[in-house]
Parts: sequence; C-alpha cells; structure tokens
Amino acid sequence: MINERLKALISELGISQRQFALKIGLDPGYLSRILKGTSVPPERILLLIEKVFSVNKNWLESGEGEIFSNQGSSLVKKQILELIHLMNTKLLHLKCF
Repeated sequence: MINERLKALISELGISQRQFALKIGLDPGYLSRILKGTSVPPERILLLIEKVFSVNKNWLESGEGEIFSNQGSSLVKKQILELIHLMNTKLLHLKCF
C-alpha cells in the first residue's frame, strides 16, 4: 500500500515525518493520516513527492523497481541532509536569543 511505501521512503531518506511533510508543503497532520492509511494522497501530492525526492513513479505507485529514479538517490540524500543541517543551524541560532 502507498502508506507503507511512503514510510519506507521517509526511513530511507533518514528524515522525520515532519521534515518530509514540510519539504513538500504538506501539513504534518495530513501526512500522519496518510501514513496511518486513513487518507489517500491525491495525485498532485504523489507528483510532488516524485519531483522533490526523485522517487521512481513506478515504485511509488506499485512498489516495483527501485525507490529512487535514475537521476541519482545520492544527490537527493545529500540535498536533504544539507537542508536538515541548515534547519538545525537556524533553530539553534533562534534558541540563543
């Protein structure tokens, strides 16, 4: 099911559900409902996930094939890790005031 594949994707990316949701402009609570299987993501959300995280559309829809498209999962992971570092740095800076 799509919710299980999304959980696997988030785990593979090494980010929190909240970070995943915010990266695609999705309410974290709505993502939580999708991951629990109580909501089904519309096509536009799936397209965002494919684009932002370079996810293989076939894998996302059916579970077949590799998680990431041939565009390179290492690049996606690097970008996400850089984003997380930047977010953590800004949060630490804000806590100092």
